Formats: sequence, structure tokens, C-alpha cells
Amino acid sequence: MTCEQPPTSFVLYRWTNPKTTCDYPYLAVSGAVSGSAGSAAARDRAILLALGNWGLSFEWGISDEASDWLAQDFAPTGESLGCDIWTVRYLLDGVFAGGSEFGLVTFDSQLRPTRLQLSLQAQVGAEQGPEYLLHSLGHYERVDREAGQIGAVGLGERAVLDVCMAIFTALASKYAALLSEPPPPRYCSSPDLLGDRPEVRPGEPLPLPRGGRHQA
Repeated sequence: MTCEQPPTSFVLYRWTNPKTTCDYPYLAVSGAVSGSAGSAAARDRAILLALGNWGLSFEWGISDEASDWLAQDFAPTGESLGCDIWTVRYLLDGVFAGGSEFGLVTFDSQLRPTRLQLSLQAQVGAEQGPEYLLHSLGHYERVDREAGQIGAVGLGERAVLDVCMAIFTALASKYAALLSEPPPPRYCSSPDLLGDRPEVRPGEPLPLPRGGRHQA
């Protein structure tokens, strides 16, 4: 499998509203989409990254809630970042029937990718997407949440994970400050605040993002 797409450029945003319901400190958007100003078609074509608190999420398209975050709670930093995310999408769509919808990556304290969780277009429940433990390049395990078991990955999965591992490792090396920044204040003050999740420690699995297309 090959992909000729060049690395995608993203416009970087940081939270300005301490009461935002987004639990990542940074959002990054591909293309000329800015909050509610972007058309529905433009938002569907765009890619959204969320970075910080030792994690990264990527989503194909921008949900209505994320659009509101960009318009009301976040502001451009004047910076941009680059990521070969189209290769990730191309490979995932080649392995999983129906393609992927979004993914979550967890990093340890050395900013090494340790876990990848995916949501697929064809899955029925929120917990049914594939989840992988990333121990090192070429050494992966697949988590079966329902059975509570860990097993081996297939050859096709391993090839895709090798590429994802390289891309996410390069991203972490270049944007370490973004990935290690704590979440907005709403999620730092109290783990019980309105039922919100506490700050994630390096290497912990990320919960599913709040709202938008991320809900089952």
C-alpha cells in the first residue's frame, strides 16, 4: 500500500475559555475552516486534531461541538503544525472495512506512543473499536475489551501499526510541548467537577472524547 499525499498542514488553536468543555488544551484544523464560519461541506472535508494531556486524537471531519469550541472557546496561536495524517487514514481505511472514523493515541512520560484506540464506521457500539498496546516498533498487542483479553495482531495490522508508530513518534518529537501541556482548568481543578474526567497521567488510556461524533 502506498500513499502519495504530502504531510497535512494544520492551523493551531489554544483554549481561551477556562470553562470550555473540551478536555484538550490544543486543537488543530486542516484547511481554511474556522469555527462556525466554515461551511458544513468544508467541515466534513477537514481533519481535526486534539493535542495535550499526554494524548492525541484525530477525527475525519469537524463535529458541531468541535466547531463551537473553535468559535467560542479557542483562538488561533498564529502557529501551524504538520503531520502525515493522510497516510494514517489511507492505511486504516485499507485494513478496516468501511474505514475509520476517529482515533486516540496515548503517550508515556517519554512521549512514546503506548496505546491506539480506533472507532470504525462499521462498528455498532462505542466499545467495539480495535484497541492496541504499542510496546515498541514491531511489538504490538490487541486488546479485546469485551472479553478482557489481550492477543496477537495480524500481519496487516502490524504493517499499519509500524507506520502509525513512526508518524506519531515523529509528531511527539517535534511537538512535545503541545502534547505534554495539561488540560484546560476545568479538568485540572477537580476530578469530580460535573462528572468530568481527571487529568490523565502519562501512559494511561485516554477516555473517549466528549460530545460530537465521538458519542455512540
